[in-house]
Amino acid sequence: MAEDSKNQATDPEPEGKQTPQEPTTYSQAQLDSEADKRAAKALDTAKAKWQVEQAKALEDAKSEGARLAKMTEDEKTKEIEKQRQAELDKREAELNQRELSTSTKSLLVDKGLPTDFAGSLVALGDAEKIKMAVENIQKTIQETVNKQVEAKLQTDPPKNGASALDGTDDPFNKIMAQYKKK
Repeated sequence: MAEDSKNQATDPEPEGKQTPQEPTTYSQAQLDSEADKRAAKALDTAKAKWQVEQAKALEDAKSEGARLAKMTEDEKTKEIEKQRQAELDKREAELNQRELSTSTKSLLVDKGLPTDFAGSLVALGDAEKIKMAVENIQKTIQETVNKQVEAKLQTDPPKNGASALDGTDDPFNKIMAQYKKK
């Protein structure tokens, strides 16, 4: 018991009660130092990554050169032509993709639809499929809009089944009665 009271007297913070910590403040020099450290670390990481990529590219070039050195002249020309054709095919595919994207956006604008759909539609890959999909989207949106407009414009009929213009209070009936008397 005496030890408990002695521990409480020497322990400034009893268990369960914590004093709030004051916010830590840093000087501008400390903040600059920390920012410099982080920037240096990021640069070192990027440099290491770049060096690995360059080493891999150099190794690939060496192995390609060694492979070409083992080939005869005829095989070398065929291989170079094959690589050139593969590069041309890649460029042509990229160009076709951009052209398809542009034409899809143009079609969407012409149909009055948002161009946000273009990326999804280009994934179809065929101009005819894209055109059909755009027409279906336009038709669906138009039908939905028409249904919404009709729903908003629809009025409820009178609850008691009578109209304010029926019977003797109807101004049209009064005018017609005047002409019938003549």
